Amino acid sequence: MIGIDYNISTLMREAFGIKDNLAVYKIPDRNQEEININYNGLDVLKPIDDPSQRQSYLGTPILFPMTFKGKKYKVFNYDGNIELDDYADFELPVVSLATFRRAKIISETKALAANGTVKEMYGFSDWQIDIKGLCLPDPAQPQKLTTAADQKWMLAKYERAVDSIRVSGVLFKDLEINNIVIKDLFFSQLKGKPKVIPFTMRCSSDEPLELVL
Repeated sequence: MIGIDYNISTLMREAFGIKDNLAVYKIPDRNQEEININYNGLDVLKPIDDPSQRQSYLGTPILFPMTFKGKKYKVFNYDGNIELDDYADFELPVVSLATFRRAKIISETKALAANGTVKEMYGFSDWQIDIKGLCLPDPAQPQKLTTAADQKWMLAKYERAVDSIRVSGVLFKDLEINNIVIKDLFFSQLKGKPKVIPFTMRCSSDEPLELVL
């Protein structure tokens, strides 16, 4: 059986308008035993020194993997009541990009008989996090969610949680983000790409606050 050639750069441009020079790799058919990869025209990366760093099933590094940490999260049942449901860890699809932004909470007072304003800063708002990516067939997916449909199903399950979701990954750790809330999740389609599911997720950081009475 012949596998399917996916040009990730083309897919990201079609789905999100993101232009980059990314590699072309071959997704094998389930019945295909051997994977034949042609690296002509591609820059070969040096081996990863850290053996604990995640690699794709092709041996290429996965830069900044992001994981939703599983536990019992609150969800609505069919009666509209809150109950706890078991969630497993879920590493987001390997083709995922995250952007972070945060605003300062500033009170501005106009100065009389002068230019400008008097600024008083009281704190910071939550981090606003946009995650865009592609659900693709991935034989090495850590939680055995090897198909695009499996990954889409798990993303939708986490979106149904009415709870603060624990996260891990270098991008979150550097900004001291330990928990997020998913505000909305959007799936789209690409013409002629049946095994590719683009997704966009808007989230915000949600750190626990302790009140002393």
